Amino acid sequence: MPIGSADFEKVYEKYFNMIYRICFVYFSGNSHDTEDAVQTVFLKLMTSHSAPDEAEHLKAWLIVTAQNTCKSMLRRSLRKNLPLDAASDKQAPFEYGDTLKAVMGLPYEQKNAVLLCYYEGYTAKEAAKLMGCRENTVYSYIHRAKKKLTKQLGV
Repeated sequence: MPIGSADFEKVYEKYFNMIYRICFVYFSGNSHDTEDAVQTVFLKLMTSHSAPDEAEHLKAWLIVTAQNTCKSMLRRSLRKNLPLDAASDKQAPFEYGDTLKAVMGLPYEQKNAVLLCYYEGYTAKEAAKLMGCRENTVYSYIHRAKKKLTKQLGV
């Protein structure tokens, strides 16, 4: 049964920033694509008959749905042949620090592991379930990410 409007508003208020951050990282700061993805995620929540009722399961469902939506949108965008200057006027809706800029430059798996564990507070075991890999693999991604970030940021 799809979520009711009162419940939807609560969920939207609680998880909007988290979903926005996830999509923002996927689209490397492109606010237009980020907003489209966030809108799509919440539309899927409104129309889904399979969204869980429990808060922790709902949060995980939203994260996985956001990741899958972004991946799908990125696959579709790869098929388009847009000139590079068409993206030059894109700006993020907020400023972010050097650390987040460096995280956004990491390879896909490392970026996801860092985002889930350090920005969203998931354990490596929980992140592994969301990413579809083993817990030790998440630790490896984080270790490699830390090495790269330390080198880039000179910490």
